[in-house]
Amino acid sequence: MYRINKYHFNEFTCQANLHKSNYAVLINVPDKGIKYSPDFDFSEEYYLLKKLSHPQIPITSDFGQGALFRDEKFLIKQNFIILQHIHGYDLVDYFNEKDVEHVKTIEEVIQSFITVCDPLQHVHDKHYIHCDLKPGHLIRDQKTGLVHIIDFELAIEKGGIIKGISKEYASPEQLLMLNYLKGRPRNVHDEAISSAVRLDGKTDLYSLGLMLYQIVTKKLWQTEQVLPSKINSHISQKLEVIVSGLLEANPAQRIPSAEELKKALCSI
Repeated sequence: MYRINKYHFNEFTCQANLHKSNYAVLINVPDKGIKYSPDFDFSEEYYLLKKLSHPQIPITSDFGQGALFRDEKFLIKQNFIILQHIHGYDLVDYFNEKDVEHVKTIEEVIQSFITVCDPLQHVHDKHYIHCDLKPGHLIRDQKTGLVHIIDFELAIEKGGIIKGISKEYASPEQLLMLNYLKGRPRNVHDEAISSAVRLDGKTDLYSLGLMLYQIVTKKLWQTEQVLPSKINSHISQKLEVIVSGLLEANPAQRIPSAEELKKALCSI
């Protein structure tokens, strides 16, 4: 058994190559989980989540620092956050097991992405950007079919500076900002970079487009760079236009909001 402060758990998932933190479901509290890391401070995620209020975004109840014990043996100091646990499946993994050339599956994909739009629009309306939408951060509830958005560790305010990046699912403007940050002279402040590359909700929509493309083609846009219908002939023209609209390299030409994305998906 493991313990951090008053929180007990039996197993944890170590995802050091993918995430900044470990995660476990609490013993005797199956609707809550603990995310923890020796290096990453969860205070910003905690206070951000307190400003959000949507049933498809996890509720948080505590954060802080404590000693990690295994069977009462001290291991290491950890930062932690307590979150609502979503019982479900990684959205990309869920569809990876299905035949995406079947019309019913494509309809299910569309419906799933429709359910992502409301919580994402809520985040953007609060002037935040998730900045790290990728497989593992969209969870399909196994009972309701609704898709929940999790892991706000890298979320920022609109117009802010990125805290980190998942290159495989980053938007072109996130990658551009990363290059600016890496190459900037010492006398160039964050404000100059955020003015040169202004991030907003459209950066999340690009990441969403990467996952939609991956699900309906079982390929990565980054390696294929071809229209999805060239891979999956069962994709309708309307859906292809939406995917292409999400993957516009120029944010000004991209689908402008999650609200507009929802309208477009509902019209198919």
